[in-house]
Amino acid sequence: MILCIQICDSQGFPFYTRSFAGFIEINAVLLSGMVSAVGSLGRKLFKQDIATITFGSGENLTYMVVIAKDLFFAEKSIYFVFYLKGEFKIKSIREIATTLYIENKAQLNISNFDTKKIEEKVNQLIDIKFKNFQAL
Repeated sequence: MILCIQICDSQGFPFYTRSFAGFIEINAVLLSGMVSAVGSLGRKLFKQDIATITFGSGENLTYMVVIAKDLFFAEKSIYFVFYLKGEFKIKSIREIATTLYIENKAQLNISNFDTKKIEEKVNQLIDIKFKNFQAL
């Protein structure tokens, strides 16, 4: 089950955060700074564009999955972060991240982006195209 999704960049700026299923909201700026560090570390040390961090044990396992997408002309990365509980399919999570990236790429690539436009478009995609979003 998806508990929360966040979109931020490699400089630690949060573009979008949305919680589901009563997930406790955390300061988006603080969280995006940590995600930026995890994403950079994963790419530099392990040459991977996906990081999965596990919290807890047994039935209480919670996952943080970070998927990186590059904005080549802006020389930065966009991180799609999913906070999950229980089993999940990484292929489905990657598909959602790719769709959100493609649909928002133009807005994310300009220097004077509008976070409201990004928020509206992501919410619309989640609410319409990915209605079973939380159950993945």
